[in-house]
Amino acid sequence: MAQTTVDGTLDPLGCARLLYRLCLLGCVLGGSATLYQISGLLGYLNDPGPNVLLVAVLLAATGYSLATFFALQETVLVGRLSWYLVLLILIIDLVLGLVPPATRDELTHHLAIPRLYADRGRIFEISFALPSYYPMLVDMFYIPFVRWEWDFVPKLVHGLFGVLTGLLVYSYLGLRLNKSYGLLGLLFFISLPIIVRLSGQAYVDLGLVFYSTGALLALLLWKENPSHRWLVVAGLMGGFALATKPNGILVVLLLLPALILLQPDGGEAKHATWAKVLVFGGCAFLAFSPWLVRNFAWTGNPVFPFFLHVFGGGEKVAGDPGLNLIARRRLLYGESWWAIAALPLRVFFFGRDDQAEQFDGVLNPILVVFLPWAFRGKWYEEKRLLFFFALSYLLFAVFLTELRIRYLLPIVPPLVILLVYALHNIYLRIARPWVLITLVAGLLGLNLIYMVSYFRRVSPLAYIVGKESREAYLTRALGEYPVFQYINQNLPASARIYLLFVGRRGYYCRRSYFYDGGELPGVLLQTLKTAEDPSGVEKQLKERNLTHLVAREELLQRFLTDNLPPHKLGLWQAFKERGLRELYHAHGYFLYQIDG
Repeated sequence: MAQTTVDGTLDPLGCARLLYRLCLLGCVLGGSATLYQISGLLGYLNDPGPNVLLVAVLLAATGYSLATFFALQETVLVGRLSWYLVLLILIIDLVLGLVPPATRDELTHHLAIPRLYADRGRIFEISFALPSYYPMLVDMFYIPFVRWEWDFVPKLVHGLFGVLTGLLVYSYLGLRLNKSYGLLGLLFFISLPIIVRLSGQAYVDLGLVFYSTGALLALLLWKENPSHRWLVVAGLMGGFALATKPNGILVVLLLLPALILLQPDGGEAKHATWAKVLVFGGCAFLAFSPWLVRNFAWTGNPVFPFFLHVFGGGEKVAGDPGLNLIARRRLLYGESWWAIAALPLRVFFFGRDDQAEQFDGVLNPILVVFLPWAFRGKWYEEKRLLFFFALSYLLFAVFLTELRIRYLLPIVPPLVILLVYALHNIYLRIARPWVLITLVAGLLGLNLIYMVSYFRRVSPLAYIVGKESREAYLTRALGEYPVFQYINQNLPASARIYLLFVGRRGYYCRRSYFYDGGELPGVLLQTLKTAEDPSGVEKQLKERNLTHLVAREELLQRFLTDNLPPHKLGLWQAFKERGLRELYHAHGYFLYQIDG
């Protein structure tokens, strides 16, 4: 029996209904996280009610996504093969997500800040941690599991948003083409190296890509079926993109002109067009407003730490303003002007993990090599809008922010959709399909090669089967972990520790800690510049209630040597000899007690 869309039009595969339900599910997830944030601000994080509700919504979302995926099995060879490959990748993602957190941003804020909230039992202002002022919608899901010491679960939650995004891609392509092409799009998305990597990490980027994709595709279907329901879910999804990460601002700024351009067939009066913009913008503001209120209450600036010249709050931001991306890449990497101009293409070909010069992530050239063939046939206006969104976001993100592959993720689903359109067009016209199949298989093989390499790098199996303890795994993965283990076992609960050149990775420190807001140890540097003798250094540190220091000794000594005049360097050495007592060291990280 033929199914219909939410607007009553024919939908033989039920794909429009699926897309709408996925967007509704995203709104339910975003709404529950927002309620949890409000309860946390009111001091109810330890109350069972908010935690039970949040976990119940997550379980329901997981069950729905798995049930949907297992219902997608196809009889056509390409679709069936794509489905099994996606299943294999999801199993690998699950295995990779079971190891303890060990990546930088997990340990600096995505899990570290939820842990501080969980320990306090409420959401509070953490003035030294600038990321704590960012929107943290997805991070809200991590708080209960960090509190219960199930810190592998946030990785799985993050991976869930990747699966939901893949299902959005499937539903749109299934509606426009057929089920097999939908499964192919799901495979292209879920197998990308950056998606595989992030699916096993407790970040928030997959949440942003889910909400941005849902908002974009809902607007495309609103053009076809001008129902307020599509417009409302598009606005809410856009608002939850804003609430997930600062990059969501760019998503909404690009969706607004798309909404104006995508008027329903037949056109509308000008006032009706702006009415639609108000509906979309109003829903987006509603979803985002709790985070605006929170920051306004804390800093007087609703979008802190942005637009400081407009709303104020600049006194809270430490460190230098920094160089723009072009100046930074020329200074740090010696790149020529042509190399910088080619950045939008280079990110698809030359990315590498953990190397800032090469964008700290890996995509696949397949996303762009077939683009010229995407714009033939039907749905030209939608294809053009998908390309406009991807290209505009890419150019803004590349040249206005620090360049990381994961910061570009909202462009990936539109490019995957255009890729499938291109393959569809080529397949209909090519005389030797095996040439196309061989080329696509070869490019997909790059994803497989990455996956094998990354799996070996993480080496999760020894830990998962119990041959390697949690402590042994973390000691292998994190040089600072033994020092934090010593702190947790030996220092009193009243200790407060100053982290120096530890990369702000405070998650495994179960005592109160502090680090500088900028990249450099400004508090220590200012203390040494103003103090007259070792006792003055000790006095200023203790005025901040600091009792201990943890330092990566080699980097600290090099920094002080390069940035202090000889007499001040001598003051540091004298303070170190008279005012600090070494308690423990391992792997180059030293723990000192401030004596006196």
